[in-house]
Amino acid sequence: MSYENTAMLVDESLCTGCNACTVVCKQLYKLPHGVFRTKINRLSFGAYPEVKDYFDKRACFHCTDAACVKACPTGACQKDENGLTMINSSLCITCNWCVNNCPFNAVQPDRANGTIEKCTLCSGRIKKDQEPFCAEACTTRAVKFGTRGEMLQLGKKRVSELKSQGYTNAYLYGDYELNGLKVLTVLTDEPEKYNLPRNPKIPISLQIWKGIPFKPLVLAAGGAALAFNALHTRKVKNLQNKNKQNKGGE
Repeated sequence: MSYENTAMLVDESLCTGCNACTVVCKQLYKLPHGVFRTKINRLSFGAYPEVKDYFDKRACFHCTDAACVKACPTGACQKDENGLTMINSSLCITCNWCVNNCPFNAVQPDRANGTIEKCTLCSGRIKKDQEPFCAEACTTRAVKFGTRGEMLQLGKKRVSELKSQGYTNAYLYGDYELNGLKVLTVLTDEPEKYNLPRNPKIPISLQIWKGIPFKPLVLAAGGAALAFNALHTRKVKNLQNKNKQNKGGE
């Protein structure tokens, strides 16, 4: 399989919430406590006895039009040759702009190591013609891996099957969202039930920011202004305290 055309399909209708994907990913990548590259969320709707549960495997979707890449001021968050979104830790200043701007909450700060963590789709394994760890670990084959064309075909077929089984709101997420996602998801219900935005968009502020030349200089100037402001404030407070002391001694 060509590395340049790889994608993943997550079929939420087959997910049992066993967390095998979460555990194997966390162990093999030695992630610190509270930090995940992928995680299963259990979402419940309704009131007893009419409660409906949904399992949501949440990880980076590797958006074609990625907000995190546009938000990153240092170029640490970047696209590789396959269009996967990667973090270059040597350039990361942990400003958390990627964390705050991801519409899927799929990027996490790793404060213990001073960097950012997110799913890489196991790119190293892909280059060796191996499946990502989560796809290999999935006991129900809810996570599949192949070319994007194959995954789109499988996803659309599965949605049609689900609709014929009574899941009238079944939906393939990622076909068009943000100009296409590398991780496609079969949903049994509306995206909102999975806490997914139906029509995610890049904020206009980010689009403007991406077009600003010399961002590092802008950041440096902003940092210098903040430092100057802090020093100035401190100087004013010192003068005020000194004046109070002088008045008290009169």
